Amino acid sequence: MQVRLAEKHDIGHIVRMAAANVAETLPGEAFAPELVEETFVRYLMRANPTFWVAERDGEIAGFMQAYMFTYDYRAGLYTTQKVIYVSPEHRGTRAAVLLIKELIRWSEALGADRVEGGNDNSFQSERTARFLGHFGFEKVGYAMRKELRSASDGRQERR
Repeated sequence: MQVRLAEKHDIGHIVRMAAANVAETLPGEAFAPELVEETFVRYLMRANPTFWVAERDGEIAGFMQAYMFTYDYRAGLYTTQKVIYVSPEHRGTRAAVLLIKELIRWSEALGADRVEGGNDNSFQSERTARFLGHFGFEKVGYAMRKELRSASDGRQERR
């Protein structure tokens, strides 16, 4: 298993895995493959976000998407893991471990002084926290959200 920066020809794999990720972690949410493609093009043009793939014997096992940000109130920068997904048939391999290690290595190489990670979908949150804890991440505060529904946002109505 190895991790590498995603390449242009990986887009189809990433779109398929992103669709599977949404179906698994955000059931009922609409999925727009063209938006994933647009995000990937931004990566190819500007490297922010940045995408990596975990690959085993030429097969894509998973991917990660991360961003780099400057602070609004002080000098410096930090990185944020936005998405990490490993396909079900590759779970239990080193794919997720290698992706997180690459995130940390990349963040250090950029000179970031902090890496943020986790999930924003309530899917196996405690398991995610334990996993990231192995790499020195710690729980800080609470992520919260309020769902706002409109007829034009593409999400299914929940009651």
